[in-house]
This record gives sequence, C-alpha cells and structure tokens, in this order.
Amino acid sequence: MSTETVFTVTYWGVTGTLSAPILPAELTDKLVQAMHHLLEQGRLAELRPGPDSQQAIRRCVEEHLPFHLRTTYGGNTTCLEVQTPDALIILDCGSGFRELGIALERRWNVPGYAGSRTAHVLVTHPHMDHTYATPYVDPYFDPRNHFTLYGSEATMKSFEAVLSPTSPLSHTYFPPTYDLMKALRDCKIIEANTSFNIGSTRITTYPLRHPGGCLAFRLENAGRVFVFATDHEHPEVPDRSLAEFIRGADLFYTDGQYLAAEYTGEIGIMGEKPFSRRGWGHSSVEACVATAVAAAVRELHVGHREPKRNDEDLARVERFLHQRLADVLAKAGRPADSCRARIPYEGLTVRV
Repeated sequence: MSTETVFTVTYWGVTGTLSAPILPAELTDKLVQAMHHLLEQGRLAELRPGPDSQQAIRRCVEEHLPFHLRTTYGGNTTCLEVQTPDALIILDCGSGFRELGIALERRWNVPGYAGSRTAHVLVTHPHMDHTYATPYVDPYFDPRNHFTLYGSEATMKSFEAVLSPTSPLSHTYFPPTYDLMKALRDCKIIEANTSFNIGSTRITTYPLRHPGGCLAFRLENAGRVFVFATDHEHPEVPDRSLAEFIRGADLFYTDGQYLAAEYTGEIGIMGEKPFSRRGWGHSSVEACVATAVAAAVRELHVGHREPKRNDEDLARVERFLHQRLADVLAKAGRPADSCRARIPYEGLTVRV
C-alpha cells in the first residue's frame, strides 16, 4: 500500500447533542490549575520578560501542561472536513460547519486564488445538532461557489421545512431561506445500503440504530478506508453488522457519548443523578472499542462527546479509552499497536 495521504480529515465539531462552549468561570479555573501545575513543577521560575518571552511561555505550556489544561476539546457539534485527491467532502452541518465556512471564506477569497470552489456536503440525519449551522455558512451565499447537498429523504424534508421560502415554517427558525443560498446548486437523496462516487472516492451508506434513522458513510479510495458512523446505539456488543461494514478501516470515527455504566443508569454523568440512556441512540465507549477490535480497524476515534463533560473529565474518559483498548486487544491476542484510539478535538487534522 502506498504511504501517500489519500484522505485528510479535519475536525470542526465533535460535541454531541448540544453546543457546549467553555464558560468564563471554567476558563478561569483552567488558567488557575495550569499555573498551579507549572508552579509545582518549578517551571514558572524559568520564565523571564523579554523579546522572546511569548515563545518561551508557549514552549513551556506545550511541553509541561497536559492537554486538558493547555487547551480544550472544543464545544461545537458535529462537522468534519475530508479532503480527498480530487474533492472536498463535508460530513454533517452541526455548529462546527459555521467555523469551517469561515475557514473556506478565507481560503477561497485569498487574492489570486484560482482553485476549486466546490464541496459536497453529506448529512447523516436531520437532528438539529447535525444540521443547524446550515443557514450560517457564508460560502452558501456566494454564487461563485458550488455545493451539493446529500441526505436521506427525511433529512431533505427537514431542510425544506425550515429553509424553503414557500414552507409554512419559513423564517420561523432562521431568517435566511434557500433562495438566498446561491451556491447550493443541487440536492441529492441517498438511501441506506447504496453506493455512489464523488470524484475518485467510492462512498457506501449503512443504516445506523438511532431514533428517526441515521446513515454511516464508508469512504474508499486507493486502498484507504475512512468510516464515519456517528449517532449509533449498539444492539449488541460487539455490533457484528456494523463490524462488517467498517471491517479493515484505516480510520473509524464513531459515537461513544457514554461510559457503559452511564448508559445503563448505574452512575450519573459528572456526578449528576443517574438514569438510563437506553433508547437515546448513542453508545458506550466500551461498545465502540469492542466493535472496532472485532472489525480490525487501525485507528478508532470516539466522538459525539457528552456536552456535560468538561475538558478534565474528557481527559479521564480518554485515559479509560486507551486502557480499555489495550485490555481488549490483549484478550483478543492482538498486538498492542494494531489499533490506536483517541477522543478527537476541534482543529485536529489526521491523514489517512
């Protein structure tokens, strides 16, 4: 297999259910904890004012602070950017899509830019946390651009209901309507268990277990495979049907919003009163790991994070994810390095 990159995946939103921006008090607490951490290590004494002080501080922060103290996992809902050899594919339109839209505006409007202004937007399902950035994406309103929207019939109808200028709900939820989005040139209805091509990339759909329905996407090109399977509740652990769909993937992104005990209602999330999340359409970290190992995927990204979790709790869950994967691989007799796992954060770019 070639070592050249086929898919460049960038995360613009990884939070599930509801946007969860860091609050002012949380930011203050994070700063205090970070300074205390550096103070205990004796690192603050190494810093001196001067022309290079900012660079020195940055090095100190990056080298000596854990991830959850020096930055954040982010609070935008689901949106991923996938650059293929010949197309730009966008997965879901959560609030992270607004951030991607800002980035595309900057890229495409650089003086002298003569590259492509085309993108393909694949939407998994119509729930609002995966669609509500749509009317706030500036590139949709520029007639020089060309976007094609893909989704199930239910997804397309949900967009029509709130964005069509002739809908009874027109202007009820959003001021803009479709007629203003001059760059949205085409809408294509896609169904489960079908395949289609975007450029040289073959895309196959799979029905996930989620209230109202949801589609997973398997992207294949030049022997590389990236699977995007958000919003899924495992009917069994491991999920044998999903494992067949994702088998051998180089990168598998999926929804692990809960720990198993949170999912069943044995414990609460962030110390809150416990109750069952069965039937909510989301899975546990443990189920994601079991299915990924059963399918022999090479890298697992557990996203759609629970919005109640702060960065410190997410770091704790990520440590649990690493240990759980190591245990399951060992039990299966697989090498420890045969699969890697992480909780992705906004701004993370991975190459497949």
